[in-house]
Amino acid sequence: MTRAEVLHRSAVIAILAVLLVSCGGGGASGPKAGIHDSGGASAFNTSLVADSVIADVTVDPARVGEVLIHMEFAPPGGKLEKIASVTGILIPPDPSLPTIVLWFEASGTNHFHYEVSVPAPGEWTLEFDATLPGGTAALYTTKVNFES
Repeated sequence: MTRAEVLHRSAVIAILAVLLVSCGGGGASGPKAGIHDSGGASAFNTSLVADSVIADVTVDPARVGEVLIHMEFAPPGGKLEKIASVTGILIPPDPSLPTIVLWFEASGTNHFHYEVSVPAPGEWTLEFDATLPGGTAALYTTKVNFES
């Protein structure tokens, strides 16, 4: 084997090793939990799927008072497919309380957030529509338990 062949093979092996580690093949990245996990200790996290688009949702903290709702979307085409907008509602467990309208702000590519004040504890329903590329909407729904 010539010196050029040895150098070429060494370069290919080094590139493959870098790709393997950067794609999560290294032991340091650990197993995937299968569900989005972000925010503080009192945060609510979930991953939802609608129209093949994953929405990772964080409600932090999941307590009565000021709350940040953050979501990140993963369309099948990756970040090249941009979610245009997100709107939603927070439906209270007690029908005597008003439904809260949510107008999410973009905070990066396929990242959206909204700050809201939750007035009462209980299991609220979070519903939101994401406007997908092409103008169609994906509807997501999840229950969020807000502690007092």
